Amino acid sequence: MSDPFPARRLADEPAEIQSGLFDIAPDWHDYWWGMPSFSMGDARPTKTIAVNFLTRADFIAFCDKLGIRLSDKSDTMWWPTQEPLSGEFEYDGPKVSTRYPVCIPSKGRADCQRTGRALDAMGVDYKFFVEETEYDAYCAALGEARVFRLPFYDLGLGSIPARNEIWEWAALHGHARHWVMDDNIVSFARCTMNRRLCVRSGMLFRAIEDFADRYENIAIAGPHHKGFVMDRDPSTTPVLWNSRVYSCMLIDTALGHRWRGRYNEDTDLCLRILKGGLCTALFRALLMDKGTTVGVRNAKPMPGGNHDSIYAEGDSRRAFAESLREQHPDIVEVVWKFNRWHHQVDYSAFRKNRPRLRPGVVPTRDENEYGLELRRA
Repeated sequence: MSDPFPARRLADEPAEIQSGLFDIAPDWHDYWWGMPSFSMGDARPTKTIAVNFLTRADFIAFCDKLGIRLSDKSDTMWWPTQEPLSGEFEYDGPKVSTRYPVCIPSKGRADCQRTGRALDAMGVDYKFFVEETEYDAYCAALGEARVFRLPFYDLGLGSIPARNEIWEWAALHGHARHWVMDDNIVSFARCTMNRRLCVRSGMLFRAIEDFADRYENIAIAGPHHKGFVMDRDPSTTPVLWNSRVYSCMLIDTALGHRWRGRYNEDTDLCLRILKGGLCTALFRALLMDKGTTVGVRNAKPMPGGNHDSIYAEGDSRRAFAESLREQHPDIVEVVWKFNRWHHQVDYSAFRKNRPRLRPGVVPTRDENEYGLELRRA
């Protein structure tokens, strides 16, 4: 069977000898072949200082003195001011759909969902899976062809029943993989050349599908959140192996697992898969940008969804963390940081889960831009 991380680089340059696949991180060049070009330089600041203000008047005077504009929510700045390019440029390309179906569980957001709008701009087809009492409202907003009526309503279990119904639907229709996306994704992006720029093409998903299909044991793949990928650090790699994939997930339909619990269902599913020796691939080169959700600083949650039901109960942050620890006490701790409760997962046990290329798949030296072209937004 082909080795996805050959002993020599594709450019015929010597590679470091590795005692184990993830004992020393593999060179990303050895697996990022046939994918969109990826290059990250060192754009980190050489010096960082904290400036404290005793009063708001001092803060305003500081901004006036420097001739800069900062809001009350601003906590960082560059000097001299650096204009971001993320709003000026974007990647455009073919308006094509995915090979695998895109399924979006949704509740209470017929008039404010975001993911469908983002996918429309990319030419991607999709289907919303909604409870029977909301079917008519979603049909009026999206069209009947894009809505699937779930045979239940208000079960009090969050999105778990809908997600499992999606899984059974995908299996029934013979889909080898299926996408499950949250309904509050604002846009999708590409990270390269120290920039995270919006992508207006379904080719972003085709690249993820192609990558996952190279391997016989990648169970779940998907884009990372734009806000969690550092675009100035040269150590940023295009894929993070064997971690949590969440909110936008390409799932192997043949898996024997199903969704469970009430909280952290994405993390729980990934951990069960990793414990079974399979792999996950979280993409840093291809990203999503979600709307503000529960637990995010300065967030104003969208109406509907789980926020109005499951997440509205008591100290939800503590409940989230405790539920995952109960499911995986061997690798999960509950910690207090950033003024709230978090779960902390130790993924080191999965470093040696090795992705295996399918028979007949041969690495190449080629890049594939998937028709994506940089343009002014």
